[in-house]
Amino acid sequence: MCSVKKIGGARSVLIAYISMKIRSIVSTLALLVVMAMSGQMTPRSVVTTAPEKMLLSLDNSILLDMLDYYESGVARIFKNKANEDSYIVEMTEKTLTLKTGACHNVSFVILPYGKSEIIMTIERVETPSIDATISFYDSRWQLLDTKKMLRIPALSDWIGKVSREERADIENALPFLMVDATFNPATSILTFTPMIGDYVATENVEKVKSVLAEHLEYVWSGKSFKRVKK
Repeated sequence: MCSVKKIGGARSVLIAYISMKIRSIVSTLALLVVMAMSGQMTPRSVVTTAPEKMLLSLDNSILLDMLDYYESGVARIFKNKANEDSYIVEMTEKTLTLKTGACHNVSFVILPYGKSEIIMTIERVETPSIDATISFYDSRWQLLDTKKMLRIPALSDWIGKVSREERADIENALPFLMVDATFNPATSILTFTPMIGDYVATENVEKVKSVLAEHLEYVWSGKSFKRVKK
């Protein structure tokens, strides 16, 4: 009789556990359906549906483990396909920055766009100076026209008003300009920072630094980024 009661009790516990898991799965699926209908996105949903080309160095299973650990309070380092360190640098309610390898990281930013949301990505490649590329996508990862969302700073934005001769000198000293870009979700400000690197001749470094703005800021208006005037 005693053993029968134990078996019956264990069976009841197992059934209760399975019922709980089923309710949990059903609740999760219901939440996903609501999110899909409302267009609401999360950093997890964005990064796990990102185009493969953005995360070529990471296995999907590694990415999921990375997210699970981070969301449980553990910022664990994983190895990518090239045996390089990869990890989540930062995750907020609307942003996630992921170090995918030794020379590459990418930030995913969820931006309000009218009654819906869009995705901004900031891909950074270290060559060795950082060079950032910004792109915009809808919730289904269809590429949007960057020019409608942001006017990428030109040399004139960095140096302001100078004479034709001064501009020619700067262009000769600075064959091209790489920039870093970071987004602050608290202020909705996108900040560009110039990266001089090693491609400027030593004798011209100070000349170039003296004329370039330290950084340029753009604030998200709900439709596009607008230059912050100072």
